[in-house]
Amino acid sequence: MERAARATRRFNVIASAFCAAAWTCAAAPLQLTAQEQAGQHIFMHGESPSGARIGARMGVAGLELSGASIACGNCHGEDGRGRAEGGVDPHNIRWSELIKPYGHRHPNGRSHGVFDDNLVRRAVTQGVDPDGNRLDGAMPRYAMSPTDFSSLVAYLKKLEGMLDPGLTADTIRVGTLLPLTGRLKALGDSLRAMLTSYFAALNERGGIHGRRLELVVEPLPAEPRDAQARAKALIAGADIFALLAPVSAGIEVELADAATAAQVPVIGPLTLFPEDARASNAYVFHLLPGIAELAQVLVRHAAQELALAQRPIALWHPDSPGGRATARAIEATLEKEGWRTIVLLPFKARGASYDEQAAALKARDTAAVLVLGSGDIAALAASAARAGWAPYLLIPGALAPRDIVELPVAFHDRVILAYPSGPADQRVEALREYATFAKDAPSRPNQPVQIAAYTAGMLLVEGLKRSGRDLSRRKLIATLETVQGFETGLIPQVSYNADRRIGAMGGYLLAVDLERKGLRALGGYVRLP
Repeated sequence: MERAARATRRFNVIASAFCAAAWTCAAAPLQLTAQEQAGQHIFMHGESPSGARIGARMGVAGLELSGASIACGNCHGEDGRGRAEGGVDPHNIRWSELIKPYGHRHPNGRSHGVFDDNLVRRAVTQGVDPDGNRLDGAMPRYAMSPTDFSSLVAYLKKLEGMLDPGLTADTIRVGTLLPLTGRLKALGDSLRAMLTSYFAALNERGGIHGRRLELVVEPLPAEPRDAQARAKALIAGADIFALLAPVSAGIEVELADAATAAQVPVIGPLTLFPEDARASNAYVFHLLPGIAELAQVLVRHAAQELALAQRPIALWHPDSPGGRATARAIEATLEKEGWRTIVLLPFKARGASYDEQAAALKARDTAAVLVLGSGDIAALAASAARAGWAPYLLIPGALAPRDIVELPVAFHDRVILAYPSGPADQRVEALREYATFAKDAPSRPNQPVQIAAYTAGMLLVEGLKRSGRDLSRRKLIATLETVQGFETGLIPQVSYNADRRIGAMGGYLLAVDLERKGLRALGGYVRLP
């Protein structure tokens, strides 16, 4: 029961956090035989599933390389079509192209007849076409066993009909994971209604390159273990092409691991802890920063604007594996930036007194407390006030309680919040467009969460459009990595690259005005490197 309660509380943090931030022929994918699967691995990775050596020779000098360093798919593409790049023009090696009855004539004037299995083997191993003409010097000459070559040819014959799971000639199945029962039912229902409406509007306009978007909604259990199992089942076995805006609080790591294992792109998971999903995960694209990133925005402000780096700072964190890991990560960041003294302060049970800790921190002249979880801020502030100690409270906005303006008056202008987005990011036209999809959503208080999911949908659609009709998961991921300065009109610009998986790295700072019971902006958007 306690585990379920913890999960529910964490889901509720997600909901309240986003609210605060408001400031032709259908063909099923082909099934591969064991031999064809082996050939696919050779084609994509240049490695033999059996462990046998695959080598390659390059150029006139016959430079020896491993097959893994220059796999077929690297140049010819996972679809086999080939793409000109860097002065090299790999040819289309789909089987229907190789066996054209009238042969081939290439732009450089070379012509030859039709390939068959043996002639493909000769081209791969000796570098000559069916008429004996030498192939371009950029084409490697491979050495592999007869078994591996047979597997490769078997896969080439299937390559043209290969589609990733969840993808057919006329549909793209996109999954999501939403709470549809319990205390968060209204949130889940609102997200389902909004995404359904958004997809319906896209389909009415012809879909994406002639394919309709189909939304697959999987109910999210409240109990963490059940939620983990459901997420894994959805990713691995539900025949979906990608996962969009799943509510992933508490299961970030499991979701990321399952996405990696199945090579499924995950766009815009709804979580405050993208660091839990391992920011370097190649398959998970976050739009907005989480607690750790907003903490960095706060720390930068404390060091540069408040000049506190020479005095101690306390990292107030959940006394849990995840909480301690977040604190250690922030501690390392502070040390790199030259912060002199860092104190780790674990949470106590809600309602407990922090009198002893407050007195000790005051004695050390601690200048600030950085909040890294949903702690009892009122209890800490009360203990601090009794000790005559009023440090700066640096709080990611998602963690600020509703009664933050009721703290002791000693903390006036000493409570600073950080949010990932704000009103300055929202354009009238974009809000109007969003409203056409959210009008039937039953829970208006969840609008900021809907906007987060909607902008994730916008990013997915942008990636699908840029990827073109010849779509695959790998191509979508590679395409998203090229997105720079993408405007949604609702959140800050998002950008990605091969190493960056949080699109908008920064936040807005606000001071809590305890006298007027409100918030005051502290400048504009603070962008992290």
